[in-house]
Amino acid sequence: MSRFLRRPSILLLCLIAPAAINSPATAQELPDADALIERYVEAIGGRDAHLAPASIRFSGTLSIPAMGLTGSFELLQIPDVGSRMSSSLPGVGELMVGFDGQVGWSVDMLTGPQLMEGDELEHMGERALAAAAFRDRALVPERETVGTLQLPEGACYRVRLGWRSGRETFDCYHRESGLLLRSEDVQVTELGEIPSVTDYSDYREFHGMILPTRLLQSTMGIEQILEIREVTVDDAGRDALTPPTPIQTLLEGN
Repeated sequence: MSRFLRRPSILLLCLIAPAAINSPATAQELPDADALIERYVEAIGGRDAHLAPASIRFSGTLSIPAMGLTGSFELLQIPDVGSRMSSSLPGVGELMVGFDGQVGWSVDMLTGPQLMEGDELEHMGERALAAAAFRDRALVPERETVGTLQLPEGACYRVRLGWRSGRETFDCYHRESGLLLRSEDVQVTELGEIPSVTDYSDYREFHGMILPTRLLQSTMGIEQILEIREVTVDDAGRDALTPPTPIQTLLEGN
């Protein structure tokens, strides 16, 4: 799920704040990165559990504590095709972001309807692949354990990932459970490159999948929290990813 959330939430924060962050790590006796990734895949229920549903729909709350804002979000995934997310916050309005397998787009109150291009579109398409969640070598040819990090949930191993597209991210896997506790990324947006850190916690089982139900994303100096309340499967087809009318109008004009 996390592979789809970053770009929409970064767009939301671009509407309301300007700053940047960093996350340090230290290195010592380190296990093999491939072993850590495989252990993680098993910890979340295995590949088959995540590939079985034809669609996965997440819904829950979205909040920005520093601003006293709480709203809602819904994310629909069609595995190996794309995703569509909508979120709503009082005073901010509705934000929609999607990728239908070819077209990446966003609609918000600040910039209106927009089409993704270049690296932004390539990265969105890359994240739509199920292999992205599993960090498969075909999609992530470079992986290296580079250090350890102490988080509130415990110590974790920090792994550098070099993606096929050329982007670089970092994962932190819990020493005991093997679960992903943190990911660090740099998002390409129409406003430039924006660093973000996402912390994952409160893992629960849904339809055979082990998923984090709380995601805390720090972007541009602001913390945003997504909490999953419900997960449903097999209730949508690929046509549910069809871009909305404002995006269709842009496409017809191209």
